[in-house]
Amino acid sequence: MGTTMGRHDISLSASGNRSVLATGLYGPTPVLTASGWRALADLAPGDLVETQDQGLTPVATIRPELRPALWSVHLPPGACGNATALTLPPGQPVLIETRFALPFCGETSALVPAMALEGWRGIAPHVPARTEQMLQLHLHRPGILFAGPGLRAYAPGTDAVFDLMHLLQPPTHPVLPLAAARQLMASLIAEEAGLGLLQAAALRPPNLS
Repeated sequence: MGTTMGRHDISLSASGNRSVLATGLYGPTPVLTASGWRALADLAPGDLVETQDQGLTPVATIRPELRPALWSVHLPPGACGNATALTLPPGQPVLIETRFALPFCGETSALVPAMALEGWRGIAPHVPARTEQMLQLHLHRPGILFAGPGLRAYAPGTDAVFDLMHLLQPPTHPVLPLAAARQLMASLIAEEAGLGLLQAAALRPPNLS
């Protein structure tokens, strides 16, 4: 496909599995903790991070992401509520608030892979990928981190703690498949483009001829 949002529809492994997109956050990415904003690379297991759904939660593990990123996703300031420019691995799930999430998730928020955001509000791929190390921050249970600042990013859980009741519950943070995520974002892009045209028309001076 020739569009920005479809330019990465390629096999990313020898087996043709497209689910192996690199995830995680780059080491310098600020994460909100009990002591304020700290770079992810400076955190250690046991440190308390702020989450949207569980409040302050201890870090279970921090591990390097072993899958190479073929490209990064660049978010200009304000694109996703982020105060400063950010770069994410293409597979990192981020939380998006929009009514277009309702048909997919039953609520007005959805977790989408970062690459699905390309083409929205100036978000674009950066090739080659950013060179800093990518890190996987794991909580005991999956949660939504405050990163950026201003961005909400998914943090996976770990099986270090056995919790039968938790295992019997459906996942609280399902990540939309890429095709569905792109469909959601296409609707959001179209709506914002339409609103922009309406606003421009309202500001256009009347034709007095």
